[in-house]
Amino acid sequence: MKLFYPSIIVILFVLSIFDLIVGLINDAVNFLNSAIGSKVASRKIIMIFASLGILLGAFLSSGMMEVARKGVFDPSYFYFSDLTFIFLAVMISDIILLDVFNTLGLPTSTTVSMVFCLLGGAFSIAMIKIASPLSNEPLHHLSQYIKAEKTLTIGIGIFLSILISFFSGAFIHYFIRFLLSFEYKSRLKYVGVIWAAISLSSMTYFLIVRGLHSTLKGFMEDNLTGFSLLIQHFIKWIHHHFFVFLLVLFSTWTLVAKIFVSLGYNILKFVVLYGTFSLAMAFAGNDLVNFIGIPIASLQSYHIWKEAGSPPAERFNMRSLSGNVQVPSIVLIFAGLIMILTLWFSKKTKTIVSTEINLSRQNEGTEKFLSNSLARGIVRFFLYFGNKFFKLFPKRFLVKIEKNFKQKIQNENVAFDLVRASANLTISSILISIATVQKLPLSTTFVTFMVSMGTSLSDRAWDRESAVYRVSGVLKVIRGWFLTGLIAFTMAGITASFLFFVKAWALIFFIFLIGFVFYKSYKSYQKGLSKKFENQKKIFGTDELTLRKTLNKTMDILEPILESIENIYKSSIEGIAKENLKNLQYSRKNFLKVKESFTSIENSLILVIRKTKNSEPISGRLYMRMYNKIKEIIESSDVITNRTLFHVSNSHKPLKYKQKKNLLILEHLMMEHFHLIKKITRNRSSQQVNCTIKIQILKEIEEQMNQQVMGIIHKKYGTKNTLLMLDVLLQSKKITENIEEILLLHTEGLSHISSKKDASFLAF
Repeated sequence: MKLFYPSIIVILFVLSIFDLIVGLINDAVNFLNSAIGSKVASRKIIMIFASLGILLGAFLSSGMMEVARKGVFDPSYFYFSDLTFIFLAVMISDIILLDVFNTLGLPTSTTVSMVFCLLGGAFSIAMIKIASPLSNEPLHHLSQYIKAEKTLTIGIGIFLSILISFFSGAFIHYFIRFLLSFEYKSRLKYVGVIWAAISLSSMTYFLIVRGLHSTLKGFMEDNLTGFSLLIQHFIKWIHHHFFVFLLVLFSTWTLVAKIFVSLGYNILKFVVLYGTFSLAMAFAGNDLVNFIGIPIASLQSYHIWKEAGSPPAERFNMRSLSGNVQVPSIVLIFAGLIMILTLWFSKKTKTIVSTEINLSRQNEGTEKFLSNSLARGIVRFFLYFGNKFFKLFPKRFLVKIEKNFKQKIQNENVAFDLVRASANLTISSILISIATVQKLPLSTTFVTFMVSMGTSLSDRAWDRESAVYRVSGVLKVIRGWFLTGLIAFTMAGITASFLFFVKAWALIFFIFLIGFVFYKSYKSYQKGLSKKFENQKKIFGTDELTLRKTLNKTMDILEPILESIENIYKSSIEGIAKENLKNLQYSRKNFLKVKESFTSIENSLILVIRKTKNSEPISGRLYMRMYNKIKEIIESSDVITNRTLFHVSNSHKPLKYKQKKNLLILEHLMMEHFHLIKKITRNRSSQQVNCTIKIQILKEIEEQMNQQVMGIIHKKYGTKNTLLMLDVLLQSKKITENIEEILLLHTEGLSHISSKKDASFLAF
């Protein structure tokens, strides 16, 4: 056991590197989303500004970490072994929790995660100590170990920050958009300069108050140098001459903005990049220590224990750790470099950022979240309230306001414009600065996310086509925030208890668990990327849509779908004939994958047709016809797989021998038809389709329908049997006819290209 505690210290430092990585991935959304969403510059330039902010923030950070973490627990009531297990439980739980959120693409608060991990670990160990037979402590002494009232304050503060941030973003940005409108470039000369000066002034104040606040806190402890005294007096002067300082800032930035605009430069680009730098610096200066402070605290605990002569760890009290822990500057800079490397090379950062951008984007596109009943209720309520509210104002007044909210056609690759990006950063900076000065608990993640949602609401990005999905997405993210605290508390509590009782074997188990979680999340993420890539391959590029490209692309889409439908159809017919439930379940599962894959094609329909070349509008019509036929094939397969699985899983009577034989004959004909069609789609030939097999299939279906009717008349078949057979036969007929029509459209399209014949074949 001599090496047990030194080994834990080493493991904690290794874990802190992983915690830095997963923490940065999640927190990157705070300072990247506005710049990336507005495409203010290339991703490389944005990353450079964010990296400089992180590096400067790490350099200026004092590295002060409260071991009790805002009074969550009191170290003087714990032994050295207790604190070691608490710190280890915190790091393990925090890494796993944040990695899961990163893989799901959901932003959460690293501060909330850390606080509740500490609370859960401390609570668990405290309960074990109080419940011990050797202890005579009553249960109410738990309040001496844990500061529950402080945790409640943090929870209330966070809840209020969510509401305040959303409504502040919506309300303030409404007036900003009213003044600048979507055609803001023509107003940059005057209104734009004033707005830029306000933005830059507020972000500069935020940078000083939030970014240098921790630096001052560190200097005030000891080792006051001339430079530290200068900073101390400067910040005190700012607090005593607040309005004078703001006036100086506003005047300076107004002059700078005016010079930029007079030179023809879009000042809002500078505002967004400056805001990205400020938020990144504040993040590194204040939150970086959360990730590295735990192993530093554990190292200091170890030194205190060793200096005391290494007494029994289970009996050595840690009241000496009740003060603050100083993290060395070199460690903070090293941690900052790790975060910068993560920012540049981690692909998961893009996933987290895309969640917020997807929920706040101005243009059309695929919605990431499905609607739910609560979101639908909220949207209906506000539609009703809005109709009643706007009736209070004269129509002429409303029309005048609406002119400023009339949106221009914007680049599909840009989620929102620079006005909203600058508003996101400015409003977030103001709210965080106020909270810092007033010492109010809040999460920067919650503030930046909810401000972004509020500004998107003001910009009418949440219209009736998308509102229910966006609200549903926001509710899911908020639910995830509150679950973060609960899950962190529970995970850390269980982990600390396991470590307390099992010790070394528990540590080995959790190391392997972290490795397993990282491996599974990596595989899951790679699978998601591969799926996204496959979906993107099915969607047309940015080029104009021509008839030849339409034909080639639809064949690319049709070929894998036909391959899958063929296998699904074969499994379903053989499954119902042999009453093989496993076969039918496999068939249904495969079908749902095909249906999910087709969703990306469905969502891109409008975007694809908009790319139709003006000289060839026939391309859009052809693509719509092809899409419609493919959709009908998928719908028919849906009925077949669902009906056959329903029949067998509910243990209904099996089909008669004659029915099974007939279905297997039909299956054989359908397979021949599939093989022929696949050959044509693969070779992209313009040969006429051999209708012999199609005629045989339709004739066979007609004959089986007649046999079914005769069987009903003679009371051979019941209701369930008849409904099953009718669905299978009718949907088989639809699949055959739709495939034939697709190939006919393809053949006619090729003929139109070569001979420029009329497009009457595209009539619906």
